[in-house]
Amino acid sequence: MKASTTALDVIERLPARSRTVNRMVVSCAVILALLGIAVGAFTYQQRGSEAVRHAMVVDGQLGRVLLAIQDAETGQRGYLLTGDETFLRPFRDGRAQVSREIARLHDHLRNDDSQRAELDALIPLLRDKLNELGTSIELRRSGEIEASQEQVRQGDGRQVMDEIRAIIGRMEDHEAALMEQRQAANSRAALLIWGLLAAVVIALVLFAMSATREAARRRSLSRFLPQELVSRLADDDGSLKAGRRQQAVIAFIDMRGSTTIAEHLDPQELSAFLSAFRRRVMRISRLYGGVVDKFIGDGALVVFGLPEPTADDAARAVAFASDLVEVIARWNDKGDHDATVRIGIGLHCGEVFSGIIGEDARYEFTVLGDTVNVAARLEQATKTHGVSVLASEAVRRAAGTTTAAWREISREPLRGRREPMAYYTFAPTASATLPSDREALGDPAAS
Repeated sequence: MKASTTALDVIERLPARSRTVNRMVVSCAVILALLGIAVGAFTYQQRGSEAVRHAMVVDGQLGRVLLAIQDAETGQRGYLLTGDETFLRPFRDGRAQVSREIARLHDHLRNDDSQRAELDALIPLLRDKLNELGTSIELRRSGEIEASQEQVRQGDGRQVMDEIRAIIGRMEDHEAALMEQRQAANSRAALLIWGLLAAVVIALVLFAMSATREAARRRSLSRFLPQELVSRLADDDGSLKAGRRQQAVIAFIDMRGSTTIAEHLDPQELSAFLSAFRRRVMRISRLYGGVVDKFIGDGALVVFGLPEPTADDAARAVAFASDLVEVIARWNDKGDHDATVRIGIGLHCGEVFSGIIGEDARYEFTVLGDTVNVAARLEQATKTHGVSVLASEAVRRAAGTTTAAWREISREPLRGRREPMAYYTFAPTASATLPSDREALGDPAAS
């Protein structure tokens, strides 16, 4: 990939049906990358701050070394002039202070070769200076006053002290230069951190706005379309709007005697009753991978094979029909309503034309074709033959003999059609249900 490739280029190359998810993934990756860089810059700044503090510590230690050697020299001069041993205390304290600070400098400068070289040159000079001071003090204490004063006059203490000052001055200048460099680097790092944090905040705001718009769009779509198709349309799947021919299994469901039931219920009770019925249809259809195309009064049209057809669509449709009959029977046993609810289900499979029609404000999904009409006729034929489910020969072949114990009902033409066709009812076998789905979602008849 060329260096000039942008995140938008990457998004455009990804599959269209997952483009929304891909945008969110790329946005999250950008935000995480910005946060990672910000954390790295903050860590760099912290290290720079440590380096500044290190330079200040070393500079203070060098100052204390120089002050300690000067205190030792002051104490030596006072003792030589007066013979008062109280002047020896500054000498001893200064000498001890020099030893302590040199040990600390060794530790702090272990990673700076140039400063270590300067320190190695400074230590012998300090030793020579302290030895000279100590020699003159010992001469004075032994009573050789003239000899001690002569030793001071003829010694090279002043020259050694000048060299000590020169080395310490160079070391202080070196630390000052390092401090300036590190402070400048810290300032740049701070600007980078604030810039990155601002970019993260902006990215989060844009991401939140985009996610909010996307969520609102999906909520709007879910008002009109089956939930299983909302993601496809939200991801700009053009095939849904354009419509397409595909294989599908159609299940038509209708409640028997709903008019009689409605006569005994007030409008509020009737609404609750129909809602309970539709909940059961929705739950079982989702359990077996079906999509409720629409509810038509007290009936429903369920499609298996959306958004893409699969080899077991017919088997799932058969299992759906079997379970729905069982669930309605359990609902009757619970006694939540006075009348006995009975349903008829017609199953047929074949080619359909599926697609979404309408505008953004009012989408509608629909399936069209003779397959839909045959499924509706089969549902109507359940009344004539006194069975709950009728399935076409095409569904029986596609579902396989292991899904149900099939029994042929008739080969007469369905009402409104001329050509004869075989259609069947069935009793589910042990393999008619899908254990993995049941274990994942639980018994649909529970509520």
